[in-house]
Amino acid sequence: GTTVRKGKDLSSTSATTLYSWKYEFITEHSTSSNVATLMSIDVLPFELLSEILNLSRDVETLYQSALVCSAWKEAALPGLYRTITLKTVHQSDHGLNFGALETLDKYVHLRPYVREVKFLFVLSDYVRRTRHTSTDHKLPPNIWVDSLANLPNIQSFTFCHTPFLTYPQSQNRFLPIPPEIIDLTAGALSKCDSLDELNLLYRATPSDISRLSRLRNVRSVRLGLPSREVLVAVRPWIEQCDSFSVRDAYALDSLITIRPHVANLSMLHLGPHHALSNRDLLQLLHCTTQLQELDVFYDNFLNVQLVSLSMLSDFVCCDVHRYSSAVQLNKESRSSLSLKHLQKVVVRHQGVANKSQYMELFSWLEIVTAGAPLKSISVLSDDNRECNFALPLMNLLAKKPQLEFLNIPHVVLRQQSLKTLFGSLKNLKVLSIMLVDVNILSFYTSASPGELIFNLSALYLRSTRNTCPYSSVTPQLRQAMLSLRGSPGHLRRLTQEKQTWKALWTSTSQTVRQGIDPLKDEYGSYSNATEEDGW
Repeated sequence: GTTVRKGKDLSSTSATTLYSWKYEFITEHSTSSNVATLMSIDVLPFELLSEILNLSRDVETLYQSALVCSAWKEAALPGLYRTITLKTVHQSDHGLNFGALETLDKYVHLRPYVREVKFLFVLSDYVRRTRHTSTDHKLPPNIWVDSLANLPNIQSFTFCHTPFLTYPQSQNRFLPIPPEIIDLTAGALSKCDSLDELNLLYRATPSDISRLSRLRNVRSVRLGLPSREVLVAVRPWIEQCDSFSVRDAYALDSLITIRPHVANLSMLHLGPHHALSNRDLLQLLHCTTQLQELDVFYDNFLNVQLVSLSMLSDFVCCDVHRYSSAVQLNKESRSSLSLKHLQKVVVRHQGVANKSQYMELFSWLEIVTAGAPLKSISVLSDDNRECNFALPLMNLLAKKPQLEFLNIPHVVLRQQSLKTLFGSLKNLKVLSIMLVDVNILSFYTSASPGELIFNLSALYLRSTRNTCPYSSVTPQLRQAMLSLRGSPGHLRRLTQEKQTWKALWTSTSQTVRQGIDPLKDEYGSYSNATEEDGW
């Protein structure tokens, strides 16, 4: 038989590297010796070429690949049409239509490859196209409905508005969508058994939920800006879902709204503007024993005290042993949680500024993660406030040796903090931190042989200090990597504005990481709200 030996990670492909790669085909003959021949990718079998291109999730790479030749075009098209966006391009005598669906009607063999559909609604465009002075005018039929119904393998469908260019992150992006559009779409998707993810990133109404209830196999629901009535209407969905997300949770003003319905969730995401205190959140999480992923907004302005005053006084001493023995968390809260399946936690906080408030935050986080087999932790400041009290967080992280992803870009770390991380987290693969002093990167010099284990594949760095210019970081990081892993790796600067910069270090030169948002790079664009979402 013929096998392929792949010397690189195919998920990290770019158009340039695809053109230049060589693959080694090893053919076993009847003789005892093996003959290895080097074959150019130009004559690679079509099936293998398709498999390679389908591993890429970068649209630009697939688009450039499709321009190489006819064979590459046929191999790249299924990947290009994995996700389609429906945006009105014209209105004919047959009603509204969409370019992507027109193409799929022409090339029907691409229909089974469509997995995700995004309905990008332009309200002003819709009003302009449907406004008529005649009262007896009837809208023409919409041929897009039949085209959409002919896509058999849709797994995810998203309704959203085109954001205003002036205020792309404002609440104006959560506008209503005409009910007839919702009704037509629900009818077209009603026979699509593979559809299990529904993203309603607009201002939905209870009537919309009723219309979409025809979609029986939905297991993941994301809401944009739901009203309290909508949260009540989606309760049956929540009970049958594995994943539930609210991007803007202003209507979530009471535990009663959703608490009795979250028992089966494996993923829960609550965005900003909710009215739940830290203790309310603990009571909510008490009901989610199957939870594997948590992404929650922690609003310090709503919080109540969870930590004893003796803990705070001991923390002032900054003695690690005294701090550890002095921690007296609320026993009821600690015993009430049993999140034994929790692997990923993202906490986005606002209003946390002083020492006692950070103590409350990290104590709350310790309660949530106690006993959980965590592999990923992100602590993000919504108001970009820096945390200068990393000690309790470092002690918490030292108890999570299985951690693989750590994203703490607003926590000020010292040499001892980095030494603690790399001495305790043996499986850490991705780290995102802020630098305030270039000498922090010399943490390894005081470590004894074998004390540090360095397995990072990606390191995200950022700084806002003139005491830590990028030009000084480059040689210091190079020396650190040579000492820790024997090779310098690859460092690239991504943004630079005065003394503020962001950079990405990777263990290999080829990577699909963009370097701006670690969460998006690690978990994809559907990892709930990321830094791009602006909250």
